[in-house]
Formats: sequence, C-alpha cells, structure tokens
Amino acid sequence: MAFDSSKIQKISEIIKEIADLLRDEKNNDRINFLKIQLENITGKENIDVDNFRDFWGFTSAESIAERLLMPEAKKLNLSDERITEIIKKICLCDYSEAETDYWIEVLEKETGLCVSDYIYFPDTKGLELTATEEEIAKAVLLDRKL
Repeated sequence: MAFDSSKIQKISEIIKEIADLLRDEKNNDRINFLKIQLENITGKENIDVDNFRDFWGFTSAESIAERLLMPEAKKLNLSDERITEIIKKICLCDYSEAETDYWIEVLEKETGLCVSDYIYFPDTKGLELTATEEEIAKAVLLDRKL
C-alpha cells in the first residue's frame, strides 16, 4: 500500500517526539497534545502512545506511521485461496512490515488462530521448522476455528 510520504514523515516525527517525552512524567500535557494530533492525522481514536516507548528496539517510526494509516483489521470472509495467497506473501516477505502486521491481524480474525505462530514458529504447530508456505497455509486452513 502506498501512503503520502509527507504524512508518513509528520507522523514519524510525532512518534519520535512522543518516545522521547515518555521518559519523563512531567511531559503528559505535551504527549496528550501530540496524541490528539496523531488521532487527527490518522483518523483513529485512542492511539496507545505508550507503545512508542523504545520502539527503535524492534521497528522504525516510519513503519509505525504506516501501520497507523492502515485500516483497522477485521474479518473479511476471505476464500481459502486468498488466505493461502496472503500467507505465501507474508512468508516470502512480499509485504512491508506494516502490511505484514495488518494481514496477520486479518488472518487471525478470519481463522481464530495465532497465525504468526504458524508462520514464524511452525514447529510449535506440528510442522517442520523448514515448512513451506504451502504447508503453513494448509495447516492454518485445517486448524482454523471460525
């Protein structure tokens, strides 16, 4: 998905500022102000800015910004073929980090499973650690709860 780069840059700057401000409780007014700005830019309510604390240890501000601009994940009544296609694309790293997070959330709503375990830790789901994308997709489809 393509996003407006100026929007990504603005959101990223706000995320970085909030992360810095979270180090001191005296900054709550500024953090709340920035949170409102984020909510206005993204159209989302109740953004948990505490998730921005130490974000650089696991992702980038730009990736968080992209994820904030993505739609809310919801059940889409995807076909088995579409679920398989999405799992393959995730396994092959065809999506950005934000898109991967989004599609994993969608798949979890679709199947009632922790799909990330199947993809990243297939051995915990009865598959070989070297399971193929097709094997992972087949296991998800067989195990789904919904």
